[in-house]
Amino acid sequence: MPANDATQAPIYHTLVQEHGDVVATARKAAEETQQTAEDLLDFSTPTRAGTPAGPAS
Repeated sequence: MPANDATQAPIYHTLVQEHGDVVATARKAAEETQQTAEDLLDFSTPTRAGTPAGPAS
């Protein structure tokens, strides 16, 4: 029995109706967190929000 065959697991659809698609919500949150981490750890651009644009005169 394939694990991803929706016809074999009707309870999944009931749970999604009752509680929302938790897996999709978690996936979206993980993608957003990963993007935020990549943005914060990107040191390739010299000007970032909250940092000076150039040398102080």
